[in-house]
Amino acid sequence: MGIADEAIEIAIYSPTQAACGALLGGPIGLIYFLMANFGALENDNARRKTLYSGIVLIIAQLFLLPILPENFPSTPFAVVYIITARMIAEKYQLTKSDIADSEQYRFHSNWKVFGLSLLCLLGSMAVIMIPLAVLDMLGVVAL
Repeated sequence: MGIADEAIEIAIYSPTQAACGALLGGPIGLIYFLMANFGALENDNARRKTLYSGIVLIIAQLFLLPILPENFPSTPFAVVYIITARMIAEKYQLTKSDIADSEQYRFHSNWKVFGLSLLCLLGSMAVIMIPLAVLDMLGVVAL
């Protein structure tokens, strides 16, 4: 039995891991974890749609944030990210039991999810805050 005979397991994020990544990582986390799973599943069309939909979501959020009241909570945004990540991962990717029962797939480490979520959080902050700061400096919106 050689190395070629051994099955290579593909790492994939469970729906809960994707939801946690979206919670901690914001919109960039939502996009990243779903895209990574579609990439692992070799579904390039869904991967591309996820990217484009994510960009539209971020742009919509950029237009929405300046018109919301100053003390509006961020919780509704986080809830939308969590529900979206979990529903898409369960419906179009693999469920936790599908991954656990599969010989082809394995779970990513929860530590990896945590670390990547923090990086995604930095990306989300940059993607949201930089355009808003520029608009504020130009006098378009007052933050």
